[in-house]
Amino acid sequence: MIEDPSLLTNFDPKPDRIKTALNSLLTTLTGKPTSNESWKDLGINPDDTVAVKVIARGDPRTGTRRELADAVTASLIAAGVQPDKITLWDKREVDMTKSGYPVRQSPGKIQVRAVIASAASDVPGLGFDPDSTPYFNPTMGQLIYGDLKFQPSLMDGLPLSSGGSGSAADKIPYWSYFTKLITPKEVKVVNLGSMTSDPDIGIYGCCASLAFGSVDNARRLLKPNAEQDTTVGEILMSDPLLKPKTVLHISDGLILKFAGGKDFDANYSCTPGLLLASTDPVALDVLALARFEKMRLNPGVGIPPIPKIGKVPHLEGAALVGAGVSDIGKIEIIPAN
Repeated sequence: MIEDPSLLTNFDPKPDRIKTALNSLLTTLTGKPTSNESWKDLGINPDDTVAVKVIARGDPRTGTRRELADAVTASLIAAGVQPDKITLWDKREVDMTKSGYPVRQSPGKIQVRAVIASAASDVPGLGFDPDSTPYFNPTMGQLIYGDLKFQPSLMDGLPLSSGGSGSAADKIPYWSYFTKLITPKEVKVVNLGSMTSDPDIGIYGCCASLAFGSVDNARRLLKPNAEQDTTVGEILMSDPLLKPKTVLHISDGLILKFAGGKDFDANYSCTPGLLLASTDPVALDVLALARFEKMRLNPGVGIPPIPKIGKVPHLEGAALVGAGVSDIGKIEIIPAN
């Protein structure tokens, strides 16, 4: 962990300082003397294809800061990975564009891609893989534009007996397909989450963003009122898809949004300059959640205490299925050198 407010000026991260901080995170986490050796220790080799997952929610201040994403890609290139084998990605192009990640598909350069392209985009969406094993969950889902099997008149290839778009037969109740970006065998995933509270699920951090960003038909998987929700954890533990391929999670708390709606709100945000790295996404989100609760108790001068977020079902469920540790007493925090 690094906590250094001087990594930013107001709400603007300093690129050079972020690169230095990233190097410290990598070497402290792995115990290796250089970031190049750290990437190798984490399982990334020069001939790998690296999918760098970012959070893009429509505002550069509520997701993964571009300065951090650029520092990670520069570090990977320095470690020998070819630029055009590195892809920055999230689910929807419209959100990526608004978040400072305009899509790009250029030979010899870092790729910036969305799983679901905008309707008028010149860069095709990555799409979802019909040939890989989809995630099964017995919850009814309504397919929309961008989902693999969305066709107004078809359900899993079977013609509708009656009705049209929006009828009950449009519903695919059980399957969510993984994006084509992460299904090839040689792909490694680096996940850049953020310390961003969410009014529906508590925290949209490392766990939820990677799980929901990787599959289609995901709206049915949001269960904010569940007593315990293993959905996110089950997707993260998908083998041979996400589990063996995801080598590192970094939680971006340069700007920490601890309350409010899904949009950025300076009244409920602060700039602690926090960066955490781990192979455990649950631990990172649990630590972020603890910081949210601390800030909500004392949000600032003239602002009354904000109710606690409290129990977050998808983190407890993820720990239950082995995706990470949710007991904060069992998480070791090592200050980065």
